[in-house]
Amino acid sequence: MTLMHSIAAVPGSATVAIAGGGPSGMYLALRLAQHGIDSVIVEPRTEVDLLRPRAKTTNARTMTLLRGLGLADAVRSAAALDVSYSQDVIFCTGLTGHELRRFHGAFQLVDGDYELQPECGQQIPQPEVELVLREAVAAFEHITFVTGVRATGVDRETSRLLLEAVPDARGPGTASAGTISARWIVGADGGASRVRRSLGISLQGASAPRPNFNVVFTSTSLRERVTLDPAVQWWVVGEEVSGMIGELDRTGTWWAILQGCDPIEDPVEVAAALRALAGVGEDVDIEVLATDSWTARMLLADSYGGAESERTVFLVGDAAHLNPPWGGHGFNTCVSDAENLAWKLIAVAQGWAEPELLDSYEEERRPVAARMIADAAANGKALAYDFITANMTEDTPDGAAARARVREALEVKTSEFHSEGLVVGYEYAGTSRVQPGPVPFVDPVEYRPQALPGCLLPHFTRADGTSAYDSAGAVTFTLYTLTAVESEVTALLTLAERHSIPLRHVRLGGSDARTARALWSASAVLVRPDHHITAVAGEGEGDAVGGAAVAGEHGGAASLAAFGPALLTACGLDPEEAR
Repeated sequence: MTLMHSIAAVPGSATVAIAGGGPSGMYLALRLAQHGIDSVIVEPRTEVDLLRPRAKTTNARTMTLLRGLGLADAVRSAAALDVSYSQDVIFCTGLTGHELRRFHGAFQLVDGDYELQPECGQQIPQPEVELVLREAVAAFEHITFVTGVRATGVDRETSRLLLEAVPDARGPGTASAGTISARWIVGADGGASRVRRSLGISLQGASAPRPNFNVVFTSTSLRERVTLDPAVQWWVVGEEVSGMIGELDRTGTWWAILQGCDPIEDPVEVAAALRALAGVGEDVDIEVLATDSWTARMLLADSYGGAESERTVFLVGDAAHLNPPWGGHGFNTCVSDAENLAWKLIAVAQGWAEPELLDSYEEERRPVAARMIADAAANGKALAYDFITANMTEDTPDGAAARARVREALEVKTSEFHSEGLVVGYEYAGTSRVQPGPVPFVDPVEYRPQALPGCLLPHFTRADGTSAYDSAGAVTFTLYTLTAVESEVTALLTLAERHSIPLRHVRLGGSDARTARALWSASAVLVRPDHHITAVAGEGEGDAVGGAAVAGEHGGAASLAAFGPALLTACGLDPEEAR
């Protein structure tokens, strides 16, 4: 990688120009670089601000995607709080008060093997993840990362990204403006995206009625005062101050969100509010390091890139959608955007998919973002202060009864902390690049493993200790068979080779086959590079979509007749060429 701080260092052209060096922009560049595709990232921030922790949870799906880059272990090593620290979100009347309700295993945090994905979630502030990604970016010669430069817009006619130097980054004689031409331009430049604005694309939605106030602070004595169990988040239902609080590390750095709180200018008043939130006295030392006032926004772009006929500019991450933080979906949704777009850009760049495939990026990802926003917005209507109840702090029968009522009322928060149905149950069923099939079960909380077209391949650990996902290449279609006609497998591999489509065949046997059969209810599954299922054949639900004969344990074989057309369709090619 080339890491520079001058607009003069921006090359004149690139295959992909990325506006924004946050998580989605860097993830996209890394995925492209894995396959030799060059990109240029322009990022206005010269340094990552560790005092603006923003997202604090990297969910199981994002950790699995980072695993594909070889970065999951690096992220866990960078985390100040490992998963064993806590897997709980605790609602309470104060850190020295009464526990109201506990959500165990929140955010897919599991101290051990995680059943639903190859990786479990990890509690880590977003800036720390960005530092890991920046270090990874530095290892690739195909990525040029220029800081101190921001995108100001796009000139569609010339396919150029317009640039300007950030004033603080300008040195003597440094140019203040520039451009870069690219085959594709990606706006990953956040909620105030200038790329989006230059395309005339609007955000639609609403904002929360009350603001929130973030604080990062240090205290040498607060931790010893806490009488509750460790938690990744304590939600304080307090009559004076309500909100969330948690540790950023084990050496005295904390974060808090005062919910429904107007900005507080005086650090002394901020410290007083934090003591009230925690339920501790004035003798607890607090040093305020940073504050940030914000209002939750639920916004979705009208389009993820404008005219389909051009297929040159795309929006990812916060440039395309703004999620409230409730549930931790914002940053994680951004990375999944980048994954979806990355393999499609690689496919078109390498010539084994048609440009029409790129139209499916918005088709697939925009409904997912809408679903995430809707759930987060619903959780935003039930914040800590909404559960304040008379007598709830009293050590009396009335107090116990009040706390019991609050505990019951807090059931409504389940989808905020146990959102497996959103995190690993999101799907692309019914879209143009997957085989038609039954409508999957969809629920924000409950995840049901479903080997159906459009769904994520249900994960399981193989007999050798690896994940079924590990069989799939970074940008490779994967055919899993338990039983299949060998001539049909050969024909499918030949079809893929004729069109230069990377396709790997994994034949499962023994205990792996038995596990897969029970979990997938199928005898053959065709999986895209992003782990989403393209086509299914075999038993159970698969019969309706694959037209397949049911394969028994020791006889019969799934028909792969529908897999050839499905493979070509998934790449934007004419399915009739498989006939």
